[in-house]
Amino acid sequence: MPWCEFGFRARPPSSISSPMPQATSIPTPTTLQSGAYWIRAVVQPNYHKYLQTKPANIPGTAILESYTTAGQFNIDGGQLVNKVSNPPLYMWVEEPADKANPPRTLATWFNTTKNPFGTFAWQGDTLTWSVPSVKRQNVAAWLVCQNQALFVNTGAYGYQTPSGCADQTIHYYNDKTANN
Repeated sequence: MPWCEFGFRARPPSSISSPMPQATSIPTPTTLQSGAYWIRAVVQPNYHKYLQTKPANIPGTAILESYTTAGQFNIDGGQLVNKVSNPPLYMWVEEPADKANPPRTLATWFNTTKNPFGTFAWQGDTLTWSVPSVKRQNVAAWLVCQNQALFVNTGAYGYQTPSGCADQTIHYYNDKTANN
């Protein structure tokens, strides 16, 4: 699997996600659907950047980007699910070979099958991800790196942040429309 200049995987492992079933890009409704949430960062440099894929609502790298193409999500049985894609998309987290000493960043992406590694949950309005085999200081710590790609942060939030990345927490937002 290719590694980007920051020393972490730039896309989902091909052994897990290839071939990905083809999905049709579906524009995200501009009004929040019942039972769904927008998910966004609330501090700079990604203030009000929303969780999504590009193109919208098809399998691919999880990114934080414009409110105009924001995905709509919920957690169902520990799975983070895009509620407007067809078929549904599930957020995956890269499973490190050495869980006792994982890399600082674990890639995330959306796929048409359920994520077999870890559990998503809400802690208040904050999105968390955890798995017993990977010890993390903060289950709500994320990194946004090159091309706005979202990674699980396995290190300390706000300490020795990898070059080219920004520490973030991401939160649900349930107003009728996403905003800038």
